[in-house]
Amino acid sequence: MTAHSLPEQHHGHTGSQATGRPSPAPGVPVGHAPQAVPHQHTPAGSHPPQPPAPGGGQPLLCLRSALILLLGTLAATGTAVLTYLAQHNTATALLAGGAAFAGAVLFFHTIIAT
Repeated sequence: MTAHSLPEQHHGHTGSQATGRPSPAPGVPVGHAPQAVPHQHTPAGSHPPQPPAPGGGQPLLCLRSALILLLGTLAATGTAVLTYLAQHNTATALLAGGAAFAGAVLFFHTIIAT
């Protein structure tokens, strides 16, 4: 196993022990301080910048509107499927699903805070 030592522990022939300064790393000219390499990692907890949304940077729907429409669609789908299974009539199932969508959107619009 090879033991690696830190550059601060190497003492060259330049008398670094007398000055209290470490000798330069190999490949660094005497009299020049080594430059630190900047880290490319993002800080913990931060997110990379989001690319701009198409159409001028504004989203099509706000989060609240998207949630209300999603819940309305789920309610309509469930109602239409259950109605079709009960009556085996596509037109009745679609009408029941449409009514459920309208009622669900009004209901969720009322109870979800702005």
